[in-house]
Amino acid sequence: MTPFAAFDRIRIINLASRPDRRREMQGELARVGLGDDPRVGFFDAVASDSASPWRAKGERGVFLSHLAILQEAAKSGESVLILEDDADFTPALADLHVDPGTQIFYGGYDATSPGPLVDSDIVGAHCMGFSRDIVPLLVAFLEPLQAHHSPPPIDGAYVWYRRAHPETRTQFAEPVVAVQRPSRSDIAHPKQIDRIPVLRALAPVARRAKRSILRGEISFGLREAIMLAAAGVAIAVAVALHHL
Repeated sequence: MTPFAAFDRIRIINLASRPDRRREMQGELARVGLGDDPRVGFFDAVASDSASPWRAKGERGVFLSHLAILQEAAKSGESVLILEDDADFTPALADLHVDPGTQIFYGGYDATSPGPLVDSDIVGAHCMGFSRDIVPLLVAFLEPLQAHHSPPPIDGAYVWYRRAHPETRTQFAEPVVAVQRPSRSDIAHPKQIDRIPVLRALAPVARRAKRSILRGEISFGLREAIMLAAAGVAIAVAVALHHL
């Protein structure tokens, strides 16, 4: 079965400054049979010079990128799946079935509280699907948030919408069909591994190992194992120097 067959178009948000993520995403698409799918297209992410009124430039850029994709889908009257370029697909994608009538689909997410997912503060918007009937309603809801004194990031905005409209038919993939690939963030402040030169050089290997674990591919070679051991030593030295 074609992955994400329920959606008319698939758009991947990608910053021009991150060709590494574009290549990785192209590999992911090819791996699950979407490499040549005509529904798929990359969207040039909004790169913002200012964060206001959001907390960070990246938050603003992601929000505006999601909104622009939804605006395009509203004009064409189509349903859309939005992927962020750090999405990795899990084996569960092979068995995914989006229920007829679903208006908002979460393919990947983290729930911040126990209990029903629909009542939780959902974190993550790296794999989101929207029916053609909900798209214009979301656009009408999201556009005014740009003038809010403290607007939420896009994942929070989708939660706000669902709470304002509890009748919205929402489906959460269980288990998730997409996780976020370990990589340097364009939204959050750089982690220590990206700030210290010796650690930054080893970061790709460590992230590949973490990615393999997340996807259930825990085998990697002797070279990677040695480099990870070296990374552990480097981290210990960096921590020790910090406290001297």
